[in-house]
Amino acid sequence: MNRRDALRYGAAAAAVIGSAVGAQILATSSSAAPSPTTAPADPDPRDFELDYRGKKIKGAHGKAETKHSHQVHINGRKLAVMPIELPAAADASGVSLGFISALNHYEPVLIDEDRNKDGLLKLARQAVDALGDSELTALASTEHDHGR
Repeated sequence: MNRRDALRYGAAAAAVIGSAVGAQILATSSSAAPSPTTAPADPDPRDFELDYRGKKIKGAHGKAETKHSHQVHINGRKLAVMPIELPAAADASGVSLGFISALNHYEPVLIDEDRNKDGLLKLARQAVDALGDSELTALASTEHDHGR
């Protein structure tokens, strides 16, 4: 490799890295203001607000089986929580309703008032584990539909 190629490839690599870092800075700074949340009139006993791995996580349960009803915030920023239909267990019929976010898209959690009462907390913790030292960006609050 000659000097001209080394400079050309080095400049291209610097441009790619600079673009990625710049996009991350813009995304993080554009969502720096925490999103306001309103307290539900009748809080659910499963709701939570706690520190987990250095991040403040807050979860509010909506009414059962209501689309887009559950809410999760990490350090004041909203994480969209979407319902997804899952095949029922082998010993049951029909489908189950699971919930996912962009950070645990392939690990849906069940949320109910019985065996899976801590499902939303599990989802929030999975999201924090996936984030590591990073913060949520503005895109994390964007919901999308999985055919429900």
